[in-house]
Parts: sequence; C-alpha cells; structure tokens
Amino acid sequence: MYDPIKSILEKENISVIKGHKIKDIKDKDLIIIGNVMSRGNPIIEYILKNNINYISGPQWLYDNILKHKKVIAVSGTHGKTTTTAMIVHIMKKNKMNPSYLIGGSPKGNFKSVSLTSSKYFVIEADEYDTAFFDKRSKFIHYNPFLAVINNIEYDHADIFENIDEIIKSFSHMIRLIPSDGTIIINKNDHNIKKLLQKGYWSKLITVDSKKSSGDFNLIKKKQYMLKFNNKNFLLPVNIIGKHNYINAITAIAACRELKVPINTQIKALSSFKGVSKRTDLVCEIDGIKVFDDFAHHPTAIKSSINSIKDTFTGKRLLTIFVPGSNSMRLGVHNDQLVPSLKKSDRALVLTRFKPLKRLMGNNIKINVIETEAQIREYLDKENNFDIVLVLSNRNTENILRYIKNG
Repeated sequence: MYDPIKSILEKENISVIKGHKIKDIKDKDLIIIGNVMSRGNPIIEYILKNNINYISGPQWLYDNILKHKKVIAVSGTHGKTTTTAMIVHIMKKNKMNPSYLIGGSPKGNFKSVSLTSSKYFVIEADEYDTAFFDKRSKFIHYNPFLAVINNIEYDHADIFENIDEIIKSFSHMIRLIPSDGTIIINKNDHNIKKLLQKGYWSKLITVDSKKSSGDFNLIKKKQYMLKFNNKNFLLPVNIIGKHNYINAITAIAACRELKVPINTQIKALSSFKGVSKRTDLVCEIDGIKVFDDFAHHPTAIKSSINSIKDTFTGKRLLTIFVPGSNSMRLGVHNDQLVPSLKKSDRALVLTRFKPLKRLMGNNIKINVIETEAQIREYLDKENNFDIVLVLSNRNTENILRYIKNG
C-alpha cells in the first residue's frame, strides 16, 4: 500500500494484515472483497467453499451509507479526482460539510474521506468493475441524484472490449438517476453525445470549453473566465491548465444545483490547493520545478504536458513517463502514445516492456530507460531543463527521490 490509503489507515488506527492468509478470515462475520481479488486466490476459494458471507465494497457502501444520502457522483475517464475535490472544497467553504470519498489526497486542510451528518455525499464514481462476482461498473451501486460526466474515452481494456461497452455502462448509471435529478456533461465530448442518444430522463446541464454554447462556458481572454447567463466571472489564477479550469467550472455547475452562489464558489476555489499527484508541484531544485501527475492515458498525458507548457511559456520541459495501466500494456493506446508526448521538449520513458520500447525507440525526443537509477544518470548529463514532469498511475516516490537526491 502507498498513500493516500496508507496514511489514512495509520491515522485511523486500522490494523492491516499484509498478505492473504486463511487463518485471518476464519472468525469474520463478513468479508468485503476488493476488485483486485480474483478466482484462484486461496482466500477467495476458501470463502466460496465455506459459504462465508461476502460483499463488494461499492455494494456495502450503498447498503450502509449511500442509500441514506443524496449522492453527487463524479464520473468520467479523466478529471474525477480533481472535480470531486473541488466540489467538496466549495461545499466545505460554504459550511455545507458533506460526506465524501475522494480517490486521491487533497492538499490543504481536508482528508480524502469523511462521514458527516450532512444529507449530501460526494463520491468519485469509477467505471471500473466492482468485484470478481459483479462485473458491473462500481458507479452502478451509487444511485446518484446528481451525476457529473466529465468525458468518456476508451480505457480499462482488461474490462471493456470497446468504447461502446463503456458507453453502455454509463447509460446504465443514467437510468438510475431520478427525474428530479441532474446530469452535468461535457458538451464537447463526442462519446457523451452517443451516450445521450441512448436516453436520459433527468435535467441536463452542459459545460462547454470551445464554442460558448453550453450552460456553463469556459472562455479565455487575458485569463480564464466562466461565462454563465451572459455574465463573465473571472476565475482564480491558482489553477494550472485548461483541463483543470474545465474541472473547475464543472464543479461550479454542480454546486450551483445545490444553491451555492457563483461568486462565493469562485472565492472558495481561490483557496483550493489541488490534489497530490494531479499537476502537483512537489519541489524546486536549483530553480527546476518538479511536478508529479497521475496521468497515464494519452489524453491525460497530453493535457498535463500542455498545461505545463501553456502556464510556463518558453520553459524547457522534461517529461518522465512510467507506463503502468493494463490498457497501456495491452497496446490499445499505442497509436496515441508518442503524439501525446510531442509538446514536451524531451521525454524519458521508464519501461522494460519490449513492445513499448520498440514503439518509442525511434523517436529523437524520447529516451527509453529500464531503471529508476538511469533517471539520475540522464539528469547528470542533460541538465538544461526548467521543469520536470513525472507522469504515472503508480507510486512515484522512488522516482522523485532520484530526481531530488540522486
């Protein structure tokens, strides 16, 4: 385990048993089984043979907590964590004190998870599968009254055969939203357009970052602004990158449904410190800024790089990318991967996976390495960078240590 969950469990004094041992579950009344556990694991086989009560995490969460709350579910391929954290931050700053569950570690003065007496529960809603015995998306269990859909792209190739299967899963979630509920969508996403063709029965609110034809529109003059009801609202400058400004106006759209005035929301966002591993400035070494980001899908990689290049105009960027997702290993992103790194001045790709090494080996801007120690070797030779951006969905502590200390 690594953070944020490692620190959360330690802080709450929850004991953790490492490894899977049958003796540790023999006297338990109920086992919550995570979706990484599969048939063939000795513990799973023992549970099934001995008829021990078990349940999935999402189902337990709904049965015991969510069914008593008004659920705000934030979904989509990209931006879930940041948008969820922004909604929670705005609500907390406006004394609404919601319950929430964020799949990351917000910076500043609030935790990743909280259970309160509020009627609202804000949750990051993932389309990944629920458990080995329930292959539906996790968000099917959340029954939201307000659902945010940031975007839909092909990912999780180990679960979904194609984009149509993913769209179908989102359609199943939409079918659970009541007629007096709300769906907030990215109007510019063509797969969301396909999704809506399958039907929706709730109020629809649109977010537009291209043509100002939505209910909430992101525009840029000297800086980013929100256009709403023919009024322009200046957005705070503490947010990095266009994709995060889209997340911000999506959060504003959600909180306006909860009757929070736009001006007070913008004031709240001015103190939003971001989320760890989401365009996260982790340190500065001899004038070189080092950012850490969770990006692992080509669209997210491109957005993260573009946001750095647009924010720090004229600065030289080295991107260090560590492929880690099942989709990446299965090769479904091969056509998009090299182009997604294009705007970075140079890139280091840390992988021992031969197909990826072959894919990137002929690009003059990309160096493929096999060990974290080689990062330091590269930086000792090439030190003419102003910014280093680390991209991975894995633990990057060792990589950051090599950058900082050698």
